[in-house]
Amino acid sequence: MRRLEGLLQGDYRSPSRGDGLDLADLREYQFHDDVRRMDWNATARLDAPFVRDYLEDREIPVWFLLDMSPSMMFEGVSVSKHTVLMEFTLLMCRLMLGRGNRTGAMIFSGQVDRTIPASGGRRQLLHILSAVSGHRPGRGATDLKAVLAQAAGVIRRRSLVFVVSDFISSPGWEQTLTRLSQRHDVVAVRLTDPLDTRMPDLGFLTFQDAESGEQLFVDTNSRGFQQRFADAADTREAALRAGFEKAGVDVVELGTEDEVLDALVRFAAMRKQSQRSA
Repeated sequence: MRRLEGLLQGDYRSPSRGDGLDLADLREYQFHDDVRRMDWNATARLDAPFVRDYLEDREIPVWFLLDMSPSMMFEGVSVSKHTVLMEFTLLMCRLMLGRGNRTGAMIFSGQVDRTIPASGGRRQLLHILSAVSGHRPGRGATDLKAVLAQAAGVIRRRSLVFVVSDFISSPGWEQTLTRLSQRHDVVAVRLTDPLDTRMPDLGFLTFQDAESGEQLFVDTNSRGFQQRFADAADTREAALRAGFEKAGVDVVELGTEDEVLDALVRFAAMRKQSQRSA
């Protein structure tokens, strides 16, 4: 946990002056200023010494958009995606609250079912976890486009937004995610299960779509069925990656067989490295 906190240090900023990486202001040099903050281009252009002020990483609001749709409740090879969502939310919410960031949550299944305004303190962590554990998913397909649009209306101040979902949704949400990421620092936390992409030989089975309720009787031993299943999964995977890339969001891949903390440490290290290279 300490390693994760260290890797995230300086990653998320607020409007108070400090040593972060986002430019807050450009002003004339004063005697006490650190010369490392000198803006030499502005100094040469304006014929006077100018320094840069930066944003600190404290107190930026953090929001969790939490998918509680029926597809998240399915227990496949290991635990359910919902269990992984709970563990991720516990770890990241606790970490952010401990750093002084206010946190809020929007819980959705078909659409947004509940909004918990951003607040601080240990009671907020218990409030969010209690709301998630006690939530019962509704029926119907997830409309991620509507969820993201509603989030854009609720979250006014620039924030760090974690969208925690398997991204099994009605189509058309990619452009809305792009608009949300233009205002906020958005991280897509994609939850997966091995059975999302490959179907083992299990004989004849009746499948029911967790969100639409539609049923289908199939022979899982059929090579034709397995190939069609794999092809559809590959197509969906390619579309998801293209959507994330177009939106310009960072992505955390969390499988139901993964150790959540280890996956977050790897992601934070990768993000830190990409920022240094930028």
